[in-house]
Amino acid sequence: MSHFCRLANPAEYSVTDVDLLADAQARRYWVKLFEDHFARALDAARTAYGRTYARQIESARKGFAKAMAPLAGDELAMDGPLGVVQLCRMREKVLRDNGLHDPFRHIKQRENAAAAETYPQVIRKLTSLPPEERWAHLVRGVFAGNIFDLGSAATMGYASDKVNFEAVIQQIKPRPWLIDDFDDLAEMLPVGGSEPAPWAKAVIFLDNAGADFILGVMPLVRQLAGRGTQIVLAANELPSLNDITADETVQIIKELAAMDPDLASYVKAGLFEVVSTGNDIPLIDLSEVSQELNEAAQDADLVVLEGMGRSVESNLDTEFDVDSIQLCLLKDPVIAARVNGEVFDCVCMYRPQE
Repeated sequence: MSHFCRLANPAEYSVTDVDLLADAQARRYWVKLFEDHFARALDAARTAYGRTYARQIESARKGFAKAMAPLAGDELAMDGPLGVVQLCRMREKVLRDNGLHDPFRHIKQRENAAAAETYPQVIRKLTSLPPEERWAHLVRGVFAGNIFDLGSAATMGYASDKVNFEAVIQQIKPRPWLIDDFDDLAEMLPVGGSEPAPWAKAVIFLDNAGADFILGVMPLVRQLAGRGTQIVLAANELPSLNDITADETVQIIKELAAMDPDLASYVKAGLFEVVSTGNDIPLIDLSEVSQELNEAAQDADLVVLEGMGRSVESNLDTEFDVDSIQLCLLKDPVIAARVNGEVFDCVCMYRPQE
């Protein structure tokens, strides 16, 4: 594991996070959020693993309570660092130590199936639009996909086996968005004819399974591939919440290609590659990524961070040595306040290299 090769200043890189040792108010907020979400994870585990795992689930409950106990109160006798990244790792360690490696797997499977069923109509809608409207629609689709997230209390209710994706797109806040660089981005994007995209190779850091990946990200990268950009999809190595893994990504692309001749032709032409980031939490620390990712990204000229956890919560100010795009819907009030926004505000950040 090493620094991501497309960081502008690897030696100076630091994952964006809050210092929970120094900020008691923030610590209380995040500890309560993680405790509540861990209870939901155990509820999911009861369904995913059944009665035979009752002992492991109870052990995980006690183990997480023990791990979080030192964080109670206003005064801590702990050595740092302690941030949301560390809380994520604590949660995943307790689950995995008790054999609960993927408690949301049944929900991901259900949402993948529902999104795959909706995928053809999303593509039909896209192709029915005038070419000059497609890129904006695709970006709004990424925001809409972001709503389907089991890691956020604000969006838990969107998880279901029925996806009315077009209706969700219509609920996205109108422009101008909270951070809105779309006009600058649109100047770079090809519209008519056979004009190629300006990027030869794009690395896209993925977020959630289900509608987020299948209906949000895939139509966007499919459009880029159709303009000649080689697509590298970078996903988690291990399950975490409802985040998609590299292995799951490979399987889903096969399923989508079977129903989408254009996508199938791009895959056959070698325009799609899936790699593991080496990551195992919903955020990403770009000082610790896999060699596999760095080898694939060595000649990339575009980096895309998708989802609140990777793009804003842990890498808001990260600078790359190539063009970068950060796309997300804000789903947590504390993270939204960090960028002077509100829940359901949208971020479309484009940082071109001169």
